[in-house]
Amino acid sequence: MNIRDHIQLKNTLALCLATIIIVGCSEDFFDRQAGDRITPDQHYKSMIDGEISLYGAIISLQDVMPKQILLDGLRSDMMETTPFAENDLYNIHHQVFSSDNPYINPSGFYKVIINVNEVLANINALVQNNEEMDEYTTKFMKGGLIAMRSWAYFTIARLYNEVVWIDDNLPELPPDIYQFMENNTLTKQVLIDSLINQLIPYVYDPLTDKDRVELFIPYYVNTKALLGELYLEKNDYGNAVTYLKMACESYQDDLAMYKVDQTYSNEAWANIFLNAESQLIENISVIPFSSQENQFNPLTRWMARSYDYLVRPTQVIIDSFMDQIPSSGSTGDPFRGLGVTFKMDTVSYSSETEFVMESYITKYAIDQNDPFGSDIVISRASDLHLLLAEAYNRLGDSQSQEYALMFLNQGVNKLNPKPPEYNNWRNNLGIRGRVFLTPKEIPESVTGTERMLMIEDLIIAERALELAFEGKRWFDLVRIAERRGTPEYLADKVAAKFEGKPEYETVRTKLMNPSNWYLPVK
Repeated sequence: MNIRDHIQLKNTLALCLATIIIVGCSEDFFDRQAGDRITPDQHYKSMIDGEISLYGAIISLQDVMPKQILLDGLRSDMMETTPFAENDLYNIHHQVFSSDNPYINPSGFYKVIINVNEVLANINALVQNNEEMDEYTTKFMKGGLIAMRSWAYFTIARLYNEVVWIDDNLPELPPDIYQFMENNTLTKQVLIDSLINQLIPYVYDPLTDKDRVELFIPYYVNTKALLGELYLEKNDYGNAVTYLKMACESYQDDLAMYKVDQTYSNEAWANIFLNAESQLIENISVIPFSSQENQFNPLTRWMARSYDYLVRPTQVIIDSFMDQIPSSGSTGDPFRGLGVTFKMDTVSYSSETEFVMESYITKYAIDQNDPFGSDIVISRASDLHLLLAEAYNRLGDSQSQEYALMFLNQGVNKLNPKPPEYNNWRNNLGIRGRVFLTPKEIPESVTGTERMLMIEDLIIAERALELAFEGKRWFDLVRIAERRGTPEYLADKVAAKFEGKPEYETVRTKLMNPSNWYLPVK
C-alpha cells in the first residue's frame, strides 16, 4: 500500500481510532452529578460519535500546548520576555515559579489521560456497533489511545518529575483527593518503565502484520517513536535505536515518508509548518488549529511584534542561526533562520527615540493567509532523526558514531556503499544536508568519551536550530544534564541569555540545583 492509500484510509480510521470523549472540556467535568452531560451508553454508538470524541481531545490540547511552547522557551535559552509581558511570564523567564502560575498548570494533560481512560472503558460498545471494527483494528485503536495517554503522562513527568497515575475510568473525584494523589504518585523513572510495558504489545510489526496497514492518524503519537524516546530517556540506547529506526520506517514501501528527503529541502523547509497536518511526509503528530473553525492558535498573537509581543527570541538562538555556514560559503541559516523562524526589524516607537532592532518569532505565522490557524507539531521526522543520531552516538562504537554524524549531516544519500540496514533510505539527505549547510565534523584525533560528548553537543545544538520554538529545548537540556551528571551543562546554557546582566548569577546558581529543574505541583 502506497502513501496515497494510507492517506485515504486515514479518513475512515480516524473516526474510530482517535476516539476521545467530549465531556472533558467542560468546567464541571468533575461534578459529582452528571447533570445534562451525555453519558457513555448514549454516546458510543457510531463512527460519527468517534469523530466528535476526537475533537474533544484536540480542544484540550489546543489550550495547553501553546502555553507549553512558551514555558519551554522561557525556561530554556530560546526565549526572553519583552517589556509587554505579564508577570507570570516574567517569572518563568527568571526561573521563579508558583503553583498558581497558569502557564504551568498540568490539568490539560491530565484531561487527556482521563478522556482516554473513559474511552478505553467503553470501547467495546463502539466495537459492537460497527461491523468494520475487526480484532486487528480494535487492537490498534486501543494502542493509539494508550500511546496518546502515555505521551501525556511522559510530558507531565518531564515537567514535574512525577505524575499521579489514574489507572481506570474516573467519572468523579475520589472522596479524598489528597490521599488519592499520595497513593498514586509515581516518579519519572518508575513511570517510564510502566509506559514501555504498556506500549510494547501495540507496536505494529510489518512481518506478523504484513497483510494489514499501519494506522496513521496525524493527531496521534507514533507508538514506536514514543517508545524510542522513552528508552532514550532511561539511557537504554540499543532499544532507543531499534524503536526510533522503526518509527522512521513506519511506511517501508514509501521512500519519502519520515525519511528527511528532498520534499522539504531548501526554501521548501518552511512548508513543513504550512497547514502542518497535511504535510504528511514530515509531520507525525500535530495539534490542528483553524481560524475558520474559530480555533485560534494564540502563539502568533503572543509572539508577533504587531500584536501582544510578549516573548521574543534570545540573542543566543539568533547568534546560533547566524553563525551557520551554508554550502554556498556565505553565513547564516538561510532556509530555517532569519526570515523563516524569526525576523528582525529596525523600529522606533516615537519621533524622540532612537531606532532599535527588534526580533520576533515567525514560525507560527508562516501561513500568511491564516496566521492564527497555525498547527502545533508535536512530533516530526527530523525530531526522530536527531534522537536516533543521539542514541547511535551513545552506543559508543565507531560505526554507530558514523551513523550519528550521517543523520546529522548529509544523510544516507552521501554514503557509498550504503549501509545495508538503510537501503530504503537512499534519498535521505540528513538534517543539515536538507537545508544545505556544511557538515559538522570531529577531528580523527579526538577519540573515546571526548569524541562521544563532542558529537552529542553537535546533535543537541542542531536540535535547537531545527526544532526552535517547538517545545523541545528544555527537555533536551534536562535529559543531557541528567545523563552526564553535570548540572552546569544546563545552568550555563540557560544563564547565557542573561550574560552581562545582574540576573546571570542568580539564574545560574538556582539551576545548579537539579531539584529546580522541575515545576512545583499544586
